[in-house]
Amino acid sequence: MSNATIQIPAGYDFEGKNLVQADDSSRPGHLLSKLSRSPWALRTVISGALVIPCFWQPIVSSADLQSHLYNAWLAKLIQDGNVHGLWIGRQSTNFVVDLLLSWLLGVFGVSGAERVVSAILVLFFFWGGFQFLSAVRGRPAYWVAPWLAILSYGYVFQQGLLNYYFSCGIVFWLFAAFWKQPVAWGKLWAAPLLILAYLAHPLPVLWFLGMLGYCRLARQLQLRFQVLLFVFSANALFLIRGYIGARYLSIWELRQLAYWTGADQALLYGWVYSAVALAFLLFIAILLNEPENRWRAMVSVPAQAYFLTAAAIVLIPSFIGASIEHAWAGFIAERLSLLSGVLLLAVVGGSVYRGWYLPAGLITAAVFFGSLYTDIGRQARVERKMQELVRVLPAGERVISYDHFAYQEERRGLSTREPKYIHLAARLSSIFTERLNSTHLLSRACLGHCFDYMNYEPSTGQFRIHAAPGNPVVMASQTDVIDTVDGTYEVKAIDLPLYVLLRCGVHPGDIRMRPLAEGESAKMLACPGTAAAWQ
Repeated sequence: MSNATIQIPAGYDFEGKNLVQADDSSRPGHLLSKLSRSPWALRTVISGALVIPCFWQPIVSSADLQSHLYNAWLAKLIQDGNVHGLWIGRQSTNFVVDLLLSWLLGVFGVSGAERVVSAILVLFFFWGGFQFLSAVRGRPAYWVAPWLAILSYGYVFQQGLLNYYFSCGIVFWLFAAFWKQPVAWGKLWAAPLLILAYLAHPLPVLWFLGMLGYCRLARQLQLRFQVLLFVFSANALFLIRGYIGARYLSIWELRQLAYWTGADQALLYGWVYSAVALAFLLFIAILLNEPENRWRAMVSVPAQAYFLTAAAIVLIPSFIGASIEHAWAGFIAERLSLLSGVLLLAVVGGSVYRGWYLPAGLITAAVFFGSLYTDIGRQARVERKMQELVRVLPAGERVISYDHFAYQEERRGLSTREPKYIHLAARLSSIFTERLNSTHLLSRACLGHCFDYMNYEPSTGQFRIHAAPGNPVVMASQTDVIDTVDGTYEVKAIDLPLYVLLRCGVHPGDIRMRPLAEGESAKMLACPGTAAAWQ
């Protein structure tokens, strides 16, 4: 690896510098230079590559995106008067993506709506983050694009926290616009965008307002006063933590200590993603050790914003609720981790470009997206098997699914035959790998035919659809939904007829279906030795 600085003789180099135009047709990298000469051409190529994962498999992701799709279909049934006991309520936030899905579902169908919405959101977030990084740096830095692409398809997106994800994209665009420009009447165009971000999700808006205010003030102060401002702000986070603990029920998790770098966004299905996360951390560490960064980058205003966000990840409980019976605000640390990852790229984004930066990012991105292609393909096969099973049922039947109870004993038996250190390593790795499961794939499989009875959205009161007790479509009690997910809910007469899909092995085809009886719970179920009484 060479430490020599790469310079492309025409157009823009990967640092974004506008260089003197010249005829370089005989020089190496001619095609790259041509693309660099036209930023829009380069951005078009990057955008085309960026949306490929939205189209390369039958589904885009396995988690909550499928629930959003299902509930968009359910909303259409409610509007047409085809279901009873459900209604569409008024929401002040957390509904923008759901409205977009509802509209596109009628235009493009299920698969088309999923792909179009995903592509729009990814492009909006990626280029919002890129504009922010460019504003901090003072010019574009295309060599960070592979790392930003990994964050764009990371845990928040794969988990399906789409309203939050969209709101993050908006606030990064706004942060870029206001990074060095004064807040003036001419910037009133930003107000509708800020309102749209809030309608999508309030947390990024609160983060943006706090960080923008901090950064604008810090840049006007000398370093010693910036230190005082940082200490004051960190103490404010401790006060917020104390207020939350005194006022609400909350859950703080030990794993939050590992989320502050943003590298956890790469941790999805298995061990291979750990290599991607470690590569991200190693890349950041090497850049911070560069001579131009050892002190300047670590005390810069972007670094201060990053450390404050990291402190919030570590201090603020990840789950906050008013009571056991009501839905909680959740995944707060995981959500903020996405912001911290982009901020960490902003901290090192001022580095002088060296020849190995872009190849390192591209190789890491290739590992990440190659693994993602394989894992999403496996989840697509799970969904296809679920769909095959539920399609034999009469239309309108209620179904629930489990993907982790039935073969616990099989896994436990295998682990006892392994050395203890391997078993311990597997236990520890489960904290950061296999963070996504296939439970929400039932929503996709049922869409247009049956009802996902353990659909969590209506019972929370945090989404558009609300449910009355005793409705024939979905559980109306948040407590019942949680107990069903845990496998402890005992089926009542009012729930019948009710069918269950049970995962009976590690392969996508190892799924069985049968009707449940009154008094049964998921933890009572065992996978059959034969196919008798199962499909």
